[in-house]
Amino acid sequence: MKHDDFLRDLHIGEIIKEIAQQNGVSSKQIAEAICRYQQNADKIFRLEDMDIGDIVRISYLLEYNILIPIAEKYLSNLPVNAHIIDTESYLLKIDMRTQRVITDEVLYNCDFVKDINIGQHIREIATKRGYTAQDMAKHLYCVHSTVCHLYVNKSLKVKKLIQISNILHYNFIAELYLPQMAVFSSLDKYSDYVIALTSQQVRVLNTDNTILMVFQRNDEKKQKYNRRKTDNKT
Repeated sequence: MKHDDFLRDLHIGEIIKEIAQQNGVSSKQIAEAICRYQQNADKIFRLEDMDIGDIVRISYLLEYNILIPIAEKYLSNLPVNAHIIDTESYLLKIDMRTQRVITDEVLYNCDFVKDINIGQHIREIATKRGYTAQDMAKHLYCVHSTVCHLYVNKSLKVKKLIQISNILHYNFIAELYLPQMAVFSSLDKYSDYVIALTSQQVRVLNTDNTILMVFQRNDEKKQKYNRRKTDNKT
């Protein structure tokens, strides 16, 4: 298990500040996104640690997955079984008259956070590893009642989660959060993207006619008809 000193250089607020400045996002916008610190938004940039649910929400606002570099640096020693999303998925709305993209939306969002009961997951993994609450209290340098409280928490600060991940040899960030996160930079809604329609594909082209994305077209009516034929046979 790694010594806790290895987390001393992790400053969440500074990471967020650097990315926010690069993307032109203000501390006020961040505060509004997480519904915290709205009276003193700049406080966010001074926070060394932060609730992991807030970090997920800020990642979507900044269009940058903050948890990936954190997990790669501080949990790289742990195995990962979950599949992390690494492809872009967009819902394109097309003006069929002009054949141009009029809006675009990322198909994933941060709503999944409220469904993750991190304390319950920690208790389950601790039990599988043979750790009692007293064992966890010893490793976390706390009393038994603190561990009991931890097990009912629905969220946790990221440094504490990294510490527990190393104690239990289980990468909670990569197993529970990253597989459900798809944080992408949006297409520029004010630039021109030409839609080339064929019988089989929808191609999104840059203004110089280079291909940006290609989508396979589906005949919705045909699919419904085929499903009805299959249902009738059964």
